[in-house]
Amino acid sequence: MRCTEVDFLIRPAEPWRDLLMVELMELGYESFEETTHGLKAYMATAQFNRAALDSLRLLRDPHVAITFGVHDVPDINWNARWESEFKPVEVDGKVRVRADFHPADGNVQHDIVITPRMAFGTGHHATTRMMVKAMLGIDMQGTAVCDLGCGTAVLAILAERLGAARVLAIDNDEAAVENARVNAARNGCQRVVVEKGGTEIGNRGGFGTILANIERNTLVRAMPEMARALATGGKLLLSGFIRADEEVMASAATACGLKHVRTLEEGEWALSEWEKANTAQGA
Repeated sequence: MRCTEVDFLIRPAEPWRDLLMVELMELGYESFEETTHGLKAYMATAQFNRAALDSLRLLRDPHVAITFGVHDVPDINWNARWESEFKPVEVDGKVRVRADFHPADGNVQHDIVITPRMAFGTGHHATTRMMVKAMLGIDMQGTAVCDLGCGTAVLAILAERLGAARVLAIDNDEAAVENARVNAARNGCQRVVVEKGGTEIGNRGGFGTILANIERNTLVRAMPEMARALATGGKLLLSGFIRADEEVMASAATACGLKHVRTLEEGEWALSEWEKANTAQGA
């Protein structure tokens, strides 16, 4: 299968490289390579759409300058290449995310094995690491958890390991759903259910924790749904946005009656934790 390579020059590279990668994934780009000057993105030539590329939102953002060149490349097994570069990730010495070709480490509490298929949620991205770190500070024992935009299902798997009685993992991408189911089974999960769907979870209610590592605009639009779906006293973990957007996220969350608990930051990326109090208006 022939591929098309788009070579992006990004000034400045951070945090715009990661944000561009998110937008490109929405267009169907399947493999990425970080470069000193920006990013290379790849997709099957048969699916390449120049008009969609030219319509990227970040190209119109005044805070970053992005130019690119388009090239055809020879046939390459991108999954094999990506897998060969996949390295285990550890968080706080308690959680280790690895592929099945890495040896187990008995020194960590939660050893999670995933089949790497280039989806978000491998643990390598700052937002996923912060989600894992925040989850370790929440009592999920016997509660219901929703992993919204589950990707590889790393967070859903960890939620079961942390004692959740029921975990609903949702993603709107069929490939991610299939990969999440494979990973849940590989890790022996008994209480994780993976579904294809969007953010319409307001009527599914009673979640003790909702995990939402998506992107800013989707988080803001889905805030009322997530607030309604939380049980009283439930926690909402939000990530996938940059530090400059913390005020936007706070405004959306407080408008739904949620109470701020804490904020984590790594580089330019942020995570915020919210709680649904008795007076929450999102119910």
